[in-house]
Amino acid sequence: MTAVQSMLSAVAFGSRVAIGQEPVPELRCLSDARALQCPLCGAPVVLKAGRVVAPHFAHLPGATCSHGDAEPETDRHREGKALLARWIRASVPEAAVTLEALIAETGQRADLLFTMPDGRRVALEYQCADLSARDWRRRRDLYRSAAVSDLWVLGGNRLVRGESGYRLTELERELAAAGHPLLFVDSLGENLPAGHLARLRMEEAAPGAWVKGSVSARPLMDLLFPWRMLERAADAVTGQTKPALRFAKAPAPATPSPDTSEGDAKILRWLRLKYGAAGESLPAFFGLPTRGAEEIACSPRMWQAAVYYRWIHGRVGEAWNPDELNVWARTQLPVAANTGRMTLRSLAEYQELLAAAGFLSLPRAGGRAKVVADMTTLGRIPDPDEVQRLASYRRTLRRES
Repeated sequence: MTAVQSMLSAVAFGSRVAIGQEPVPELRCLSDARALQCPLCGAPVVLKAGRVVAPHFAHLPGATCSHGDAEPETDRHREGKALLARWIRASVPEAAVTLEALIAETGQRADLLFTMPDGRRVALEYQCADLSARDWRRRRDLYRSAAVSDLWVLGGNRLVRGESGYRLTELERELAAAGHPLLFVDSLGENLPAGHLARLRMEEAAPGAWVKGSVSARPLMDLLFPWRMLERAADAVTGQTKPALRFAKAPAPATPSPDTSEGDAKILRWLRLKYGAAGESLPAFFGLPTRGAEEIACSPRMWQAAVYYRWIHGRVGEAWNPDELNVWARTQLPVAANTGRMTLRSLAEYQELLAAAGFLSLPRAGGRAKVVADMTTLGRIPDPDEVQRLASYRRTLRRES
């Protein structure tokens, strides 16, 4: 195997440094002092950065990396890893992110590894080059043996469309058979808009070299980390099945179902995995009555906590976008109706309650509200009765004006 000659991370005085994390001038000083080492083999590396060359670390001329999982590095692969690292830091801010991480238990190298506060580890692999099904299974099994969840993202160069549909190599077919989604990120804008993540959904259960299907693409930085996909892939390995974390819209029942236990369990798992929030620790502020909430197939306490943690917590000073909230709610919450109209009404009332609680500013004419506080900066848990009285008073003033 050809040894890797460039990378995005290095070791300096025993600590990991990375392109995009530390300023380039600081990295250049470390490089000039010959203080940088390869995180895999320990050999000296230097920083290469200029007007033409994208910043990266490289082994000295004539030297090669002796690590067994070293691979050829291309601009496509290097830029893709950097993009995925920015995405994880934005979508999972509580995680510790390491580029080109060495898994001590197995000796393998992950393109990207992030560790949650509870110790859970997730590896992201950005696969642009060819990889046999056998090698993929070996690497996947090693991750499992070390209790590391893995998500595989394919390079945009692998998304090839022809007259017969989309081309699948041995790797894509193996990923699909193992329950992994077929995700593609194009870091250089070759086959997709640069920085977009695409998903190929196949029409055939047992595809051949070419498959009919559909592709949807969205800017990667606009997406949450897909925890549900890790669950599905793990279930495929164990032979178990679990409900997806992205809540699907169910057909509208003739009468609203009073059983919200399944929806509550889904949201509680999401809150625990992403924010470390436990059900018994949720503030009493959540669970305020709103009209239309019966269309949401979980308790008001759960969906209101989900809205708060996703759109308020840790976002003080950011703009509040009701349209983004509505789209998120209709795809992420267990909405038990096809239209979701009452859900939007309930969300609008909850926004008024959030403003009355002091979390949102009141938007001026032609402007937008902002997140002005969360429970950490507010320093107290808002009193539900006072919040409802203030919100009701404000609605009365609007009607009379």
